[in-house]
Amino acid sequence: MSAREFGEAWALSQLSPGIHLVALAGLIGRRAAGWRGAVAAVAGMMIPAAAITVALTAAYSVIAASPIARAALAGVAPVTGGMTIATAALLVRASARHGRAHFAIDVAVSLAFVVAAAFLGVPTLAAIGAGALIGALALGRERPTSHESSVG
Repeated sequence: MSAREFGEAWALSQLSPGIHLVALAGLIGRRAAGWRGAVAAVAGMMIPAAAITVALTAAYSVIAASPIARAALAGVAPVTGGMTIATAALLVRASARHGRAHFAIDVAVSLAFVVAAAFLGVPTLAAIGAGALIGALALGRERPTSHESSVG
């Protein structure tokens, strides 16, 4: 398989829904051995992952009631919250570099959608989508910060 053929298969696999590496394996398997190669490549990617998932699920069902497992699961929410806050802090710092007006607008829009999702019953995905739309419209007027073009 030439570098160009691999690049084309990679690009095509990125268009497929689902796991892109499985799609790439199927395309390479098809190229190597026809439909049998595609089946073997996809099975080779999926069967080990499925076996590990089944084994971990079975193991979890055995230890789910143990105090250690409950403590571990109880720690997931605070860790996730902390990671979310840290990510938000990084985004706020990046936003503050654009000036006070930009920062104030970002904070106001973010708070408005947090309130809408948490207290007004707006579905979280709708709030995220609306915030993303407002952000895209606002950022669409800004000049890119990179001097490199992604299209070459």
